[in-house]
Amino acid sequence: MDDLQGSRSQQIVMTGFAPLLREYRDRRRLSQSRLAEAAGFDHSYVSRLESGTRMPARDAVVKLADAMGLGDGERDALLASAGFMPGKIESLFANEPVLSEVLGLLQDRAVPDEVRDDVRRMISLLVRQAQRASTTGGGLSIHGGSIAAA
Repeated sequence: MDDLQGSRSQQIVMTGFAPLLREYRDRRRLSQSRLAEAAGFDHSYVSRLESGTRMPARDAVVKLADAMGLGDGERDALLASAGFMPGKIESLFANEPVLSEVLGLLQDRAVPDEVRDDVRRMISLLVRQAQRASTTGGGLSIHGGSIAAA
């Protein structure tokens, strides 16, 4: 299941908590009652979560994930869909391996501060250019190592 979780991370963040909880529960062929019992909750609580009439606390999401036996990536996706920071932020970048590498580089204390600062500045420039391009309807183009809105 870990392969499935990674490929869906970005989509899951856009998906609400309620449909994702139901999807994970259905995939494991658990009834709401069995999931509630395994997580230490009342059946009506899981029902309200899946209907979207109630939002969980972070610890409730973790208990539900544990009760369903979710892997780290799926648990993180469930946490993110409920608006909580995942255990490993990298799991949200599963479809974007370059972003995971950049995050790892920025967190690596063996990389000199100056290099990490340069990477941050380059990323900031890329984001600004992408934002400009999206508001003007143009794209991005790279010419001789510089990036510009097309």
